[in-house]
Amino acid sequence: MSDPIGKAYKPWLIASLTVLVLSLVLLAGDVTAAFINFDTKAMPIWVTVVGVLAALGIALGFAGFLGIMLVSGWASWKEGRRVQVLPPERPVEAAKE
Repeated sequence: MSDPIGKAYKPWLIASLTVLVLSLVLLAGDVTAAFINFDTKAMPIWVTVVGVLAALGIALGFAGFLGIMLVSGWASWKEGRRVQVLPPERPVEAAKE
């Protein structure tokens, strides 16, 4: 039986989840900056740029995570369906003699 997630997928999984978490932290900082600058007439452009980057990072993190899970699940399913050839067993009568 194989691991649910192969060793080759783990660095990609960690990278995808790191991008996702960092993007969520970036989004939280952007929301905080938007509330601080709420009373100004024009929102600073950096708040908009950081918000767009955070949204793209969240989308990339989720897409990467979903892709890794799909590929890993498909590989595990394919390996589970592989036919295992066992050596032929000796007849019971020959084993008693």
